[in-house]
Amino acid sequence: MKDLPIFPCADGLASLILCEIPYRGEAYILVRTVFGSLAGLVRQCANFCKDAGAKHIYVSGEGDFSAFPVYTRLLDRSIETVLLPPTEARAEPTGSDEWVALYNERFRSVPCAKTYREAPENACFVYDGETRIGLGLCIEDELAAVASLEHGRGKDCVLGLAKQIKSPRIRLLCAEENTAAMRLYDRLGFSVDGVRRIWYHAATKGER
Repeated sequence: MKDLPIFPCADGLASLILCEIPYRGEAYILVRTVFGSLAGLVRQCANFCKDAGAKHIYVSGEGDFSAFPVYTRLLDRSIETVLLPPTEARAEPTGSDEWVALYNERFRSVPCAKTYREAPENACFVYDGETRIGLGLCIEDELAAVASLEHGRGKDCVLGLAKQIKSPRIRLLCAEENTAAMRLYDRLGFSVDGVRRIWYHAATKGER
């Protein structure tokens, strides 16, 4: 399903992210401009998303969203590469369908996670010796995805993937509600650099 970069309504303009509807039943409304009522704009966009098959709809962007319940806060985190401890784990690039299946399984419950139909460039499996312990995705200086496949190996997965990044500082984006990941990054010393975006439930508190 294609996204709609510009969706005009009587109350304003928004972008509709619809690509996750077939996989997660989710749609995202990114408000660009409000001409009239923010609630009215969101309602018009949400009705379109529902008609497209969305079961869960989230909204963010320009406007005062204090009347809408928070769904997730996406936090920017980072660390200087030299501060990371050594590890024997290593990341190896892959383009396999197995990576896609394992990634989608691990990230299905993670807020705002992307679903993949094929392995993206820089997709990796993480190994300790011959044992596959995790998977991930590195994009320039960012750890775009990290998931362990063995209990308790999240730290080595992060460190193994970090070796793929040549930048002096490594960045990542983490949902505040992903508490296990947040605790791991805290232990490793990642700073919290700010909130990149807050997504809200598209129904206001009074409508829920």
